Amino acid sequence: MARIRKIARKPELSKNYFLVDACFLANKYIPSAKSPNPLQKQRIARCMDWSKEIDAQVKAGCARVYVPDICIAEAFKVLAKKYYDEHWFTSAVDLNNARLRFRKEVCLPASTLRAANRKIAIHDISTNRDIILAVDRFYEGFLKYKLRVSLPDLIILATAKYIMDFYDIPKNSVQIITMDKALWEGSKKISNVPHCYDPTRPADAASGCFNRNGNTPNKSLQLSPNALLRTINSSSVEL
Repeated sequence: MARIRKIARKPELSKNYFLVDACFLANKYIPSAKSPNPLQKQRIARCMDWSKEIDAQVKAGCARVYVPDICIAEAFKVLAKKYYDEHWFTSAVDLNNARLRFRKEVCLPASTLRAANRKIAIHDISTNRDIILAVDRFYEGFLKYKLRVSLPDLIILATAKYIMDFYDIPKNSVQIITMDKALWEGSKKISNVPHCYDPTRPADAASGCFNRNGNTPNKSLQLSPNALLRTINSSSVEL
């Protein structure tokens, strides 16, 4: 049995940076009772376990959630499909309640954004030129392994690489949360990309993926070279 890669609840030298896809994001706002069968109820429950864990880390100042702007739009589409196509929501009121809960986390008042101790549930990232160029490279990589992925999923992977390169976030601190099988499989084959978790897989259950003691072993390896240099410089003393 493969080892489960643990995530520290309270990393000491960096935060946890979670990049989440549209389906996982939408499931946070769908009550499991609305799902039509036991399997779907279980999938939503597993996503909720991850959402609760991530929310707790955000509130504790130990994590940050990034979502590409296109995935936020896609999440609203997922919620709409649960009413118009799949009939999970039995009334427009149920759909509207889910939308309002989601909108409350992505549309924040200026007073909240200006607060010194603000805790933002979702940080959106615009799809810029560097991300678009990376999408093309990753698409070729997935075709090599005969894996078909959607554009939003490729943007998630490209965004993960972008925040590593331009925000100086170490790879071990970035976690991709996806319910897309092709993206999950492809991330294991393509080098230099963060680890992917699928909350609906039993092996990736939240109860087994988070380190209970909250610490990350080999902490010095968690920083990128630039971030490690800044840490060394800030801790040095003048003799």
